[in-house]
Amino acid sequence: MTRWLLRGCDLVATFDDDDTELPGGDVLVDGDVIAGVGVGLPDDGCDRVVDGDGLVVLPGLINAHQHLYQGAARAVPQLERVLIGPWLAQLGALVKGWWRDGQFGPDAVEAVAAAVLTESLLGGVTTVADQHYFHPAGATHPYVEATIAPDVVQDIDEVVRHCAQLIAEHHDPSPGAMVQVALAPCGVHVDRLELFDELAALAADHEGVRLHTHLYEHVDTEAAFRRYGKTPWELLAAHGWAQPRTWLAHVVDVPRAELGEIAAAGVALAHLPAPDLKMGWGTAPLRAFLDAGITVGMGTTGSSSNDGANLLGDLRLAALAHRHGDDPSRWPSARELLRAATRGSAACLGRADLGVLAPGARADLAAWDLHAVDRVGVRDPLAGLVLTGLSSAASLVAMGGAIKVERGVPAFDVAAVAARARAQLPALR
Repeated sequence: MTRWLLRGCDLVATFDDDDTELPGGDVLVDGDVIAGVGVGLPDDGCDRVVDGDGLVVLPGLINAHQHLYQGAARAVPQLERVLIGPWLAQLGALVKGWWRDGQFGPDAVEAVAAAVLTESLLGGVTTVADQHYFHPAGATHPYVEATIAPDVVQDIDEVVRHCAQLIAEHHDPSPGAMVQVALAPCGVHVDRLELFDELAALAADHEGVRLHTHLYEHVDTEAAFRRYGKTPWELLAAHGWAQPRTWLAHVVDVPRAELGEIAAAGVALAHLPAPDLKMGWGTAPLRAFLDAGITVGMGTTGSSSNDGANLLGDLRLAALAHRHGDDPSRWPSARELLRAATRGSAACLGRADLGVLAPGARADLAAWDLHAVDRVGVRDPLAGLVLTGLSSAASLVAMGGAIKVERGVPAFDVAAVAARARAQLPALR
Protein backbone atom coordinates (compact mmCIF):
# COMPACT_ATOMS: atom_id res chain seq x y z
CA MET A 1 0.00 0.00 0.00
CA THR A 2 1.51 3.32 -1.13
CA ARG A 3 1.03 6.51 0.87
CA TRP A 4 1.64 9.76 -1.02
CA LEU A 5 0.91 13.45 -0.70
CA LEU A 6 -0.13 15.82 -3.47
CA ARG A 7 1.13 19.11 -2.04
CA GLY A 8 0.63 22.81 -2.70
CA CYS A 9 -1.95 22.72 -5.50
CA ASP A 10 -3.22 25.98 -6.94
CA LEU A 11 -6.72 24.80 -6.04
CA VAL A 12 -8.28 21.63 -4.62
CA ALA A 13 -12.01 21.51 -5.39
CA THR A 14 -13.49 18.80 -3.20
CA PHE A 15 -17.17 18.86 -4.26
CA ASP A 16 -18.02 17.80 -0.73
CA ASP A 17 -21.33 18.76 0.88
CA ASP A 18 -20.00 22.26 1.58
CA ASP A 19 -18.39 22.67 -1.87
CA THR A 20 -15.06 23.27 -0.11
CA GLU A 21 -12.36 24.80 -2.29
CA LEU A 22 -8.80 25.01 -0.97
CA PRO A 23 -6.27 27.37 -2.60
CA GLY A 24 -2.82 25.93 -1.89
CA GLY A 25 -4.49 22.67 -0.88
CA ASP A 26 -3.07 19.18 -0.36
CA VAL A 27 -4.51 15.70 -0.84
CA LEU A 28 -3.15 12.78 1.19
CA VAL A 29 -3.62 9.32 -0.32
CA ASP A 30 -3.18 6.11 1.64
CA GLY A 31 -3.55 2.98 -0.43
CA ASP A 32 -6.76 3.23 -2.43
CA VAL A 33 -8.49 5.86 -0.29
CA ILE A 34 -8.10 9.53 0.54
CA ALA A 35 -6.68 9.96 4.02
CA GLY A 36 -6.85 13.73 4.24
CA VAL A 37 -7.62 16.97 2.43
CA GLY A 38 -6.38 20.31 3.70
CA VAL A 39 -3.63 22.91 3.60
CA GLY A 40 -0.18 22.21 4.95
CA LEU A 41 -0.74 18.51 5.58
CA PRO A 42 2.32 16.72 6.99
CA ASP A 43 4.09 14.14 4.86
CA ASP A 44 4.84 11.80 7.76
CA GLY A 45 5.03 8.22 6.57
CA CYS A 46 4.64 9.13 2.91
CA ASP A 47 6.47 7.14 0.28
CA ARG A 48 6.57 10.20 -1.96
CA VAL A 49 5.43 13.81 -2.29
CA VAL A 50 4.03 15.05 -5.61
CA ASP A 51 4.37 18.74 -6.40
CA GLY A 52 0.95 20.27 -7.06
CA ASP A 53 2.16 23.70 -8.14
CA GLY A 54 -0.03 24.98 -10.98
CA LEU A 55 -2.62 22.22 -10.66
CA VAL A 56 -6.39 22.45 -10.19
CA VAL A 57 -7.44 19.18 -8.59
CA LEU A 58 -10.87 17.55 -8.72
CA PRO A 59 -12.36 14.16 -7.99
CA GLY A 60 -11.97 11.97 -11.04
CA LEU A 61 -14.69 12.74 -13.58
CA ILE A 62 -17.43 10.12 -13.99
CA ASN A 63 -19.06 9.36 -17.33
CA ALA A 64 -22.61 8.29 -16.46
CA HIS A 65 -23.53 7.02 -19.95
CA GLN A 66 -21.32 5.40 -22.61
CA HIS A 67 -21.45 2.77 -25.34
CA LEU A 68 -17.81 1.75 -25.58
CA TYR A 69 -18.18 -0.55 -28.58
CA GLN A 70 -19.16 2.45 -30.72
CA GLY A 71 -15.53 3.55 -30.72
CA ALA A 72 -15.30 1.38 -33.84
CA ALA A 73 -17.71 3.65 -35.71
CA ARG A 74 -16.57 7.24 -35.30
CA ALA A 75 -17.13 9.88 -37.96
CA VAL A 76 -18.84 7.40 -40.30
CA PRO A 77 -19.80 9.44 -43.40
CA GLN A 78 -23.37 8.15 -43.72
CA LEU A 79 -24.01 8.87 -40.01
CA GLU A 80 -22.73 12.44 -39.96
CA ARG A 81 -26.02 14.22 -40.67
CA VAL A 82 -29.01 11.96 -40.06
CA LEU A 83 -31.98 11.89 -37.72
CA ILE A 84 -32.25 9.31 -34.94
CA GLY A 85 -34.40 6.80 -36.86
CA PRO A 86 -32.07 6.41 -39.85
CA TRP A 87 -29.06 6.70 -37.53
CA LEU A 88 -30.19 3.73 -35.44
CA ALA A 89 -31.01 1.66 -38.50
CA GLN A 90 -27.74 2.40 -40.31
CA LEU A 91 -25.54 1.90 -37.25
CA GLY A 92 -27.30 -1.38 -36.48
CA ALA A 93 -26.89 -2.62 -40.04
CA LEU A 94 -23.24 -1.60 -40.09
CA VAL A 95 -22.30 -3.35 -36.86
CA LYS A 96 -24.39 -6.46 -37.56
CA GLY A 97 -22.72 -6.69 -40.95
CA TRP A 98 -19.28 -6.57 -39.33
CA TRP A 99 -20.29 -9.29 -36.90
CA ARG A 100 -21.76 -11.56 -39.59
CA ASP A 101 -18.58 -11.12 -41.65
CA GLY A 102 -16.51 -12.26 -38.68
CA GLN A 103 -14.89 -8.84 -38.24
CA PHE A 104 -16.43 -7.73 -34.92
CA GLY A 105 -16.15 -10.46 -32.35
CA PRO A 106 -15.23 -10.26 -28.67
CA ASP A 107 -11.55 -9.46 -29.28
CA ALA A 108 -12.43 -6.48 -31.48
CA VAL A 109 -15.00 -5.16 -29.02
CA GLU A 110 -12.56 -5.50 -26.12
CA ALA A 111 -9.75 -3.73 -28.02
CA VAL A 112 -12.01 -0.84 -29.03
CA ALA A 113 -13.39 -0.55 -25.50
CA ALA A 114 -9.86 -0.40 -24.12
CA ALA A 115 -9.02 2.44 -26.50
CA VAL A 116 -12.08 4.47 -25.51
CA LEU A 117 -11.40 3.87 -21.82
CA THR A 118 -7.82 5.01 -22.35
CA GLU A 119 -9.03 8.18 -24.05
CA SER A 120 -11.38 8.74 -21.12
CA LEU A 121 -8.61 8.26 -18.56
CA LEU A 122 -6.30 10.71 -20.31
CA GLY A 123 -9.11 13.28 -20.05
CA GLY A 124 -9.47 12.84 -16.30
CA VAL A 125 -12.32 10.32 -16.32
CA THR A 126 -11.83 7.58 -13.73
CA THR A 127 -15.22 5.81 -13.87
CA VAL A 128 -17.37 4.90 -16.87
CA ALA A 129 -20.89 3.47 -17.03
CA ASP A 130 -20.97 1.41 -20.22
CA GLN A 131 -24.40 0.45 -21.55
CA HIS A 132 -23.29 -2.45 -23.71
CA TYR A 133 -26.25 -3.57 -25.80
CA PHE A 134 -24.50 -5.28 -28.73
CA HIS A 135 -23.40 -8.82 -27.89
CA PRO A 136 -21.48 -10.44 -30.75
CA ALA A 137 -21.29 -14.21 -30.92
CA GLY A 138 -18.09 -15.84 -29.78
CA ALA A 139 -16.41 -17.77 -27.02
CA THR A 140 -16.82 -16.69 -23.41
CA HIS A 141 -14.68 -13.63 -22.87
CA PRO A 142 -13.96 -11.32 -19.92
CA TYR A 143 -15.65 -8.36 -21.62
CA VAL A 144 -18.31 -9.82 -23.90
CA GLU A 145 -19.87 -12.95 -22.47
CA ALA A 146 -22.96 -13.61 -24.54
CA THR A 147 -23.40 -15.89 -27.53
CA ILE A 148 -26.72 -15.01 -29.11
CA ALA A 149 -28.97 -15.93 -31.99
CA PRO A 150 -28.18 -14.74 -35.52
CA ASP A 151 -30.91 -12.10 -35.47
CA VAL A 152 -29.22 -10.36 -32.48
CA VAL A 153 -32.34 -10.74 -30.34
CA GLN A 154 -32.73 -12.71 -27.11
CA ASP A 155 -35.95 -13.69 -25.41
CA ILE A 156 -36.73 -12.28 -21.97
CA ASP A 157 -35.87 -15.47 -20.10
CA GLU A 158 -32.41 -15.57 -21.67
CA VAL A 159 -31.78 -11.90 -21.00
CA VAL A 160 -32.71 -12.28 -17.33
CA ARG A 161 -30.71 -15.50 -16.99
CA HIS A 162 -27.62 -13.89 -18.44
CA CYS A 163 -28.02 -10.76 -16.32
CA ALA A 164 -28.26 -12.89 -13.18
CA GLN A 165 -25.13 -14.76 -14.24
CA LEU A 166 -23.20 -11.52 -14.77
CA ILE A 167 -24.29 -10.23 -11.36
CA ALA A 168 -23.17 -13.45 -9.70
CA GLU A 169 -19.81 -13.48 -11.47
CA HIS A 170 -18.86 -9.80 -11.63
CA HIS A 171 -20.94 -7.49 -9.44
CA ASP A 172 -19.15 -6.15 -6.36
CA PRO A 173 -21.47 -4.07 -4.14
CA SER A 174 -18.73 -2.99 -1.72
CA PRO A 175 -17.26 0.54 -1.54
CA GLY A 176 -14.24 0.89 -3.78
CA ALA A 177 -15.50 -1.77 -6.19
CA MET A 178 -13.88 -1.73 -9.62
CA VAL A 179 -16.79 -3.46 -11.39
CA GLN A 180 -20.51 -3.22 -10.74
CA VAL A 181 -23.40 -4.43 -12.86
CA ALA A 182 -26.43 -2.32 -13.77
CA LEU A 183 -29.41 -3.63 -15.73
CA ALA A 184 -29.87 -1.45 -18.78
CA PRO A 185 -32.30 -2.25 -21.60
CA CYS A 186 -32.21 0.18 -24.52
CA GLY A 187 -35.66 1.69 -24.00
CA VAL A 188 -39.40 1.30 -24.22
CA HIS A 189 -39.24 1.79 -27.99
CA VAL A 190 -37.30 -1.45 -28.59
CA ASP A 191 -37.67 -3.66 -25.50
CA ARG A 192 -40.78 -5.52 -24.36
CA LEU A 193 -42.36 -3.97 -21.31
CA GLU A 194 -42.25 -7.29 -19.45
CA LEU A 195 -38.45 -7.02 -19.50
CA PHE A 196 -38.62 -3.86 -17.40
CA ASP A 197 -40.70 -5.73 -14.81
CA GLU A 198 -38.25 -8.62 -14.70
CA LEU A 199 -35.16 -6.44 -14.45
CA ALA A 200 -36.66 -4.30 -11.68
CA ALA A 201 -37.37 -7.47 -9.72
CA LEU A 202 -33.87 -8.83 -10.36
CA ALA A 203 -32.24 -5.59 -9.23
CA ALA A 204 -34.30 -5.59 -6.04
CA ASP A 205 -32.77 -8.92 -5.08
CA HIS A 206 -29.17 -7.68 -5.30
CA GLU A 207 -27.45 -4.97 -3.30
CA GLY A 208 -26.08 -2.14 -5.41
CA VAL A 209 -27.53 -3.32 -8.74
CA ARG A 210 -29.05 -0.31 -10.45
CA LEU A 211 -31.38 0.28 -13.40
CA HIS A 212 -30.60 2.37 -16.46
CA THR A 213 -32.14 3.12 -19.85
CA HIS A 214 -32.64 5.80 -22.50
CA LEU A 215 -35.63 8.09 -22.09
CA TYR A 216 -37.12 10.90 -24.13
CA GLU A 217 -34.80 10.79 -27.12
CA HIS A 218 -37.64 11.56 -29.55
CA VAL A 219 -37.85 8.09 -31.08
CA ASP A 220 -39.10 6.53 -27.84
CA THR A 221 -41.55 9.36 -27.27
CA GLU A 222 -43.19 8.72 -30.63
CA ALA A 223 -43.16 4.93 -30.22
CA ALA A 224 -44.65 5.02 -26.72
CA PHE A 225 -47.62 7.12 -27.83
CA ARG A 226 -48.14 5.08 -30.98
CA ARG A 227 -47.99 1.65 -29.34
CA TYR A 228 -49.27 2.24 -25.83
CA GLY A 229 -50.91 5.65 -25.72
CA LYS A 230 -48.59 6.68 -22.88
CA THR A 231 -45.43 8.69 -22.38
CA PRO A 232 -42.12 6.85 -21.91
CA TRP A 233 -42.00 7.92 -18.26
CA GLU A 234 -45.54 6.65 -17.65
CA LEU A 235 -44.47 3.28 -19.04
CA LEU A 236 -41.36 3.11 -16.84
CA ALA A 237 -43.34 4.12 -13.77
CA ALA A 238 -45.97 1.45 -14.48
CA HIS A 239 -43.27 -1.22 -14.68
CA GLY A 240 -41.38 -0.58 -11.47
CA TRP A 241 -38.71 1.88 -12.56
CA ALA A 242 -39.88 4.98 -10.66
CA GLN A 243 -37.42 4.33 -7.85
CA PRO A 244 -34.04 5.51 -6.51
CA ARG A 245 -32.10 2.68 -8.20
CA THR A 246 -32.90 4.21 -11.60
CA TRP A 247 -30.98 6.73 -13.67
CA LEU A 248 -31.98 7.76 -17.18
CA ALA A 249 -30.06 9.10 -20.18
CA HIS A 250 -30.90 12.01 -22.55
CA VAL A 251 -34.39 13.11 -21.35
CA VAL A 252 -34.64 15.82 -24.01
CA ASP A 253 -38.33 16.15 -24.93
CA VAL A 254 -39.73 15.35 -21.49
CA PRO A 255 -43.06 16.96 -20.50
CA ARG A 256 -42.21 19.50 -17.81
CA ALA A 257 -45.15 18.27 -15.71
CA GLU A 258 -43.35 14.94 -15.24
CA LEU A 259 -40.19 16.42 -13.73
CA GLY A 260 -41.78 16.61 -10.28
CA GLU A 261 -42.65 12.93 -10.47
CA ILE A 262 -39.12 12.03 -11.55
CA ALA A 263 -37.67 14.04 -8.66
CA ALA A 264 -40.11 12.55 -6.13
CA ALA A 265 -39.19 9.03 -7.26
CA GLY A 266 -35.50 9.71 -6.60
CA VAL A 267 -34.61 8.97 -10.21
CA ALA A 268 -31.40 10.61 -11.48
CA LEU A 269 -30.69 11.86 -15.00
CA ALA A 270 -27.54 11.76 -17.13
CA HIS A 271 -27.22 14.89 -19.27
CA LEU A 272 -25.59 14.27 -22.68
CA PRO A 273 -25.17 17.62 -24.45
CA ALA A 274 -23.01 16.53 -27.40
CA PRO A 275 -25.17 13.70 -28.82
CA ASP A 276 -28.37 15.63 -28.12
CA LEU A 277 -27.07 18.45 -30.28
CA LYS A 278 -25.61 16.17 -32.95
CA MET A 279 -28.96 14.42 -33.35
CA GLY A 280 -30.67 17.76 -33.90
CA TRP A 281 -32.69 17.65 -30.68
CA GLY A 282 -31.29 20.79 -29.15
CA THR A 283 -30.58 20.87 -25.44
CA ALA A 284 -32.33 19.01 -22.65
CA PRO A 285 -33.96 21.29 -20.03
CA LEU A 286 -31.01 21.20 -17.64
CA ARG A 287 -32.07 24.18 -15.53
CA ALA A 288 -35.56 22.73 -15.16
CA PHE A 289 -34.00 19.46 -13.94
CA LEU A 290 -32.02 21.31 -11.29
CA ASP A 291 -34.96 23.50 -10.30
CA ALA A 292 -37.06 20.36 -9.76
CA GLY A 293 -34.44 18.94 -7.40
CA ILE A 294 -33.41 16.11 -9.73
CA THR A 295 -29.91 14.70 -9.37
CA VAL A 296 -28.05 15.33 -12.64
CA GLY A 297 -24.92 13.56 -13.85
CA MET A 298 -23.00 13.99 -17.10
CA GLY A 299 -22.15 11.60 -19.92
CA THR A 300 -20.90 11.46 -23.49
CA THR A 301 -22.86 8.46 -24.83
CA GLY A 302 -21.12 6.35 -27.48
CA SER A 303 -18.69 7.54 -30.10
CA SER A 304 -21.09 7.07 -33.00
CA SER A 305 -23.26 9.96 -31.84
CA ASN A 306 -20.58 11.99 -30.12
CA ASP A 307 -17.41 10.91 -31.94
CA GLY A 308 -15.38 11.18 -28.76
CA ALA A 309 -15.17 10.41 -25.05
CA ASN A 310 -14.06 13.89 -23.96
CA LEU A 311 -16.31 14.54 -20.96
CA LEU A 312 -14.58 17.77 -19.96
CA GLY A 313 -14.97 19.02 -23.53
CA ASP A 314 -18.67 18.25 -23.34
CA LEU A 315 -18.92 20.37 -20.18
CA ARG A 316 -17.66 23.33 -22.18
CA LEU A 317 -20.21 22.55 -24.87
CA ALA A 318 -22.95 22.47 -22.22
CA ALA A 319 -21.77 25.73 -20.68
CA LEU A 320 -22.20 27.47 -24.04
CA ALA A 321 -25.20 25.63 -25.52
CA HIS A 322 -27.39 26.30 -22.49
CA ARG A 323 -27.02 30.08 -22.65
CA HIS A 324 -30.63 30.64 -23.62
CA GLY A 325 -32.58 33.76 -22.82
CA ASP A 326 -31.58 37.06 -21.29
CA ASP A 327 -31.20 35.95 -17.66
CA PRO A 328 -27.58 34.83 -17.18
CA SER A 329 -28.37 33.50 -13.72
CA ARG A 330 -30.26 30.68 -15.45
CA TRP A 331 -27.23 29.61 -17.45
CA PRO A 332 -25.27 26.68 -15.95
CA SER A 333 -22.08 27.71 -14.19
CA ALA A 334 -18.76 25.90 -14.52
CA ARG A 335 -19.12 24.72 -10.92
CA GLU A 336 -22.60 23.32 -11.51
CA LEU A 337 -21.37 21.36 -14.52
CA LEU A 338 -18.26 20.06 -12.76
CA ARG A 339 -20.34 19.04 -9.77
CA ALA A 340 -22.69 17.17 -12.11
CA ALA A 341 -19.71 15.35 -13.69
CA THR A 342 -18.42 14.30 -10.25
CA ARG A 343 -20.94 14.10 -7.39
CA GLY A 344 -23.93 14.00 -9.74
CA SER A 345 -22.63 11.15 -11.87
CA ALA A 346 -21.53 9.29 -8.74
CA ALA A 347 -25.08 9.56 -7.41
CA CYS A 348 -26.42 8.23 -10.72
CA LEU A 349 -24.31 5.13 -10.15
CA GLY A 350 -25.14 4.89 -6.45
CA ARG A 351 -21.47 5.40 -5.53
CA ALA A 352 -21.11 7.58 -2.44
CA ASP A 353 -17.40 6.68 -2.38
CA LEU A 354 -16.78 8.42 -5.71
CA GLY A 355 -17.03 11.97 -7.02
CA VAL A 356 -15.70 13.69 -3.90
CA LEU A 357 -12.33 14.46 -2.34
CA ALA A 358 -12.84 13.64 1.34
CA PRO A 359 -11.31 11.30 3.91
CA GLY A 360 -12.48 7.75 3.29
CA ALA A 361 -13.50 8.35 -0.32
CA ARG A 362 -11.89 6.32 -3.06
CA ALA A 363 -8.64 7.95 -4.21
CA ASP A 364 -9.78 8.76 -7.74
CA LEU A 365 -8.60 12.23 -8.68
CA ALA A 366 -7.67 14.27 -11.72
CA ALA A 367 -5.69 17.49 -12.07
CA TRP A 368 -5.10 19.94 -14.89
CA ASP A 369 -2.20 22.36 -15.37
CA LEU A 370 -3.16 26.01 -15.01
CA HIS A 371 0.36 27.17 -15.84
CA ALA A 372 0.20 25.99 -19.44
CA VAL A 373 0.30 28.63 -22.16
CA ASP A 374 -3.32 27.99 -23.16
CA ARG A 375 -4.49 28.99 -19.68
CA VAL A 376 -2.46 32.15 -19.20
CA GLY A 377 -4.73 34.82 -17.73
CA VAL A 378 -7.18 32.45 -16.04
CA ARG A 379 -8.38 34.05 -12.79
CA ASP A 380 -10.97 31.48 -11.72
CA PRO A 381 -9.43 27.99 -11.93
CA LEU A 382 -12.72 26.09 -12.25
CA ALA A 383 -14.25 28.40 -14.83
CA GLY A 384 -10.92 28.34 -16.65
CA LEU A 385 -10.88 24.56 -16.61
CA VAL A 386 -14.26 24.40 -18.36
CA LEU A 387 -13.97 27.37 -20.70
CA THR A 388 -10.30 27.48 -21.77
CA GLY A 389 -7.58 25.21 -23.07
CA LEU A 390 -6.37 23.72 -26.31
CA SER A 391 -6.88 20.25 -24.87
CA SER A 392 -8.84 18.55 -22.12
CA ALA A 393 -5.95 16.19 -21.34
CA ALA A 394 -5.22 15.96 -17.62
CA SER A 395 -1.78 16.50 -16.13
CA LEU A 396 -2.29 14.03 -13.27
CA VAL A 397 -4.76 11.15 -12.92
CA ALA A 398 -4.96 8.63 -10.09
CA MET A 399 -7.35 5.69 -9.82
CA GLY A 400 -7.70 3.85 -6.54
CA GLY A 401 -4.58 5.66 -5.38
CA ALA A 402 -2.46 4.44 -8.30
CA ILE A 403 -1.05 7.27 -10.43
CA LYS A 404 -1.87 6.55 -14.08
CA VAL A 405 -0.81 9.90 -15.55
CA GLU A 406 1.81 12.26 -14.12
CA ARG A 407 2.94 15.55 -15.66
CA GLY A 408 0.85 14.59 -18.66
CA VAL A 409 2.77 11.33 -19.22
CA PRO A 410 0.78 8.07 -18.98
CA ALA A 411 2.21 5.21 -16.94
CA PHE A 412 1.36 2.75 -19.73
CA ASP A 413 1.85 2.41 -23.49
CA VAL A 414 -0.99 4.42 -25.04
CA ALA A 415 0.36 3.86 -28.55
CA ALA A 416 0.11 0.10 -28.06
CA VAL A 417 -3.52 0.41 -26.95
CA ALA A 418 -4.33 2.45 -30.04
CA ALA A 419 -2.44 0.11 -32.37
CA ARG A 420 -4.24 -2.93 -31.01
CA ALA A 421 -7.62 -1.27 -31.52
CA ARG A 422 -6.75 -0.14 -35.06
CA ALA A 423 -5.64 -3.66 -35.95
CA GLN A 424 -9.07 -4.96 -34.87
CA LEU A 425 -11.18 -2.34 -36.65
CA PRO A 426 -13.56 -3.79 -39.24
CA ALA A 427 -13.53 -2.43 -42.76
CA LEU A 428 -16.18 0.20 -43.44
CA ARG A 429 -18.92 -1.36 -45.54
